[in-house]
Amino acid sequence: MRILWTSPHCRPDWLDRLGEESQGGQTVVMNKLPHALSRIDPAVSIDIFTRLQDDDPHAESRVKHLDNDPGVRLIRLPCGPTDRYVPKEELYGEAVTEFVRQIMDFAEQEGRAYDLVHGHYADGWETATTLKACWSHHPPALLTTHSLGRRKREDSLKRSEGTAEELDEIYNFPVRIASEERSLIIADRILPLSTPEAEYLFSDYVAVPAGDRRVTVVSNGIDPAAFPPPPPGTKERLREKLGVAEDAFLLLIPSRVDPRKGQGPMLRALHHAQGELEKHDYRLLLLAWPESPTAYATRLRGLMSEYDLEDRILTHPPVPHDKMPGFFAAADAVILPSQEYFSIVMLEAMLLERPLIASVHGGSRDVIDEGVNGLLVDHSDIEQLAQATLHMVTMEETARREMGRRARETILKAYTWDRIARQLLSIYQDV
Repeated sequence: MRILWTSPHCRPDWLDRLGEESQGGQTVVMNKLPHALSRIDPAVSIDIFTRLQDDDPHAESRVKHLDNDPGVRLIRLPCGPTDRYVPKEELYGEAVTEFVRQIMDFAEQEGRAYDLVHGHYADGWETATTLKACWSHHPPALLTTHSLGRRKREDSLKRSEGTAEELDEIYNFPVRIASEERSLIIADRILPLSTPEAEYLFSDYVAVPAGDRRVTVVSNGIDPAAFPPPPPGTKERLREKLGVAEDAFLLLIPSRVDPRKGQGPMLRALHHAQGELEKHDYRLLLLAWPESPTAYATRLRGLMSEYDLEDRILTHPPVPHDKMPGFFAAADAVILPSQEYFSIVMLEAMLLERPLIASVHGGSRDVIDEGVNGLLVDHSDIEQLAQATLHMVTMEETARREMGRRARETILKAYTWDRIARQLLSIYQDV
């Protein structure tokens, strides 16, 4: 089976540069899941098409086997200007038309016809559905969400990130949402990452009526072997480096510092519960703190000062992905005070037996059984964030350990990349 994957903005070989140029959880998915597919069925061949950028340090070759996997190729082709970074918000219309033409020429030169096309994110959707329409054999088109423009716009307005006009200017929402609606009409299968995302498609996208049988939830996964526990002593060494006492409670937010990741509401939650929390020796660690101050980081510093939290908050610059297990080990619990479509960081924390607080409005609702393997909150409710944090801080250590053990059990049972790949392969075979 010959499969084409695409998302012009995503760079699946950038695992060492996550957080740069819109490379995040989707980058991990587009690296790990194709490898799992080719591992499960060697007859599967996957070509991943992404945009070429001349100064990309990983673009020494336009065509290469991703991580030396013979079943997975990564192919860079022009999609808009190649002499500079182009934000994903601008990769619609003319840029995608050029990209589609480049892909079609490439396929013709190789004499290759694809059995299906799989688009990721809105720019990949437009690419995949345009290819389906242009190729005479009209291969089935599958779309994985990663996020939805209409939902992102709605959430940004709720967070008061700007006026509707300002947000539309920054994120090009009208163009993106129109592109999504067109792609959803053409798609043969629509693959949201979570149940809440499927519900949003049914309720807010004209092209996806309630109960649309094309919709199947396919979540993200994790490779346990690629994310092992850190060596013994890592926790102690890292805590000493951070200046956190052995018996202090350390809560970790392992997300980039961004208004959408909820660091601001978290600080307000700590302030809300300050009277009770001050009775305990706790610290909150904000990982991936920008080395050059951003406007949002500056606002957070202001909140720390205003709420008298400076001695309770630790900041740390971004770390490579392979260093993350050490930070999970150093923490007593992890919190994601934001709406995540389906967070791979959530899976990583749970795999390493960290008790987790996450939002009921995202993919965590599919994974976390309240009070059993984690805690669920409305991330926009400061009172709920405060009470969940206080509950985690005051929980008996044995209970936290048991919650972490059950979290790992959940991931191994249902959320490894191999399990997700088997589900996806079944869908591929069906279409």
